[in-house]
Amino acid sequence: MPLSTFLDGTNPTRLRGLQWLSLSDTGHVLRGTVADDGGGGVTTGWTLVGTFACRVDPLAGRSRVTGGRIDERSTHLVTVPAGTLVDAGERFVVDGRGTFEVTATWDRTREWAREFEVVAV
Repeated sequence: MPLSTFLDGTNPTRLRGLQWLSLSDTGHVLRGTVADDGGGGVTTGWTLVGTFACRVDPLAGRSRVTGGRIDERSTHLVTVPAGTLVDAGERFVVDGRGTFEVTATWDRTREWAREFEVVAV
């Protein structure tokens, strides 16, 4: 008897619908803009780039290696719809949950959803 999985007899494109149902929060991507402050320094402002459905999960017990060292800076994992453009260094504000700085992103082909790591600001 062959091994049965939850995909048996179903169309994999339904997974996007299931993923979408799990994105219960609303998040906003903010991109930093730098302006000269006239005194030899700069001031960073934040411009809204987009609003997306999202889910925020804590990264408890997970760590990754960056530059040969364990990087414990990231505190949460954010999931957004596939194709959402988010880069490290940008900010992500989740309604009712706070502001986060994006610390790590990954580019994947044929993704069902995009995930990236953040740290609370």
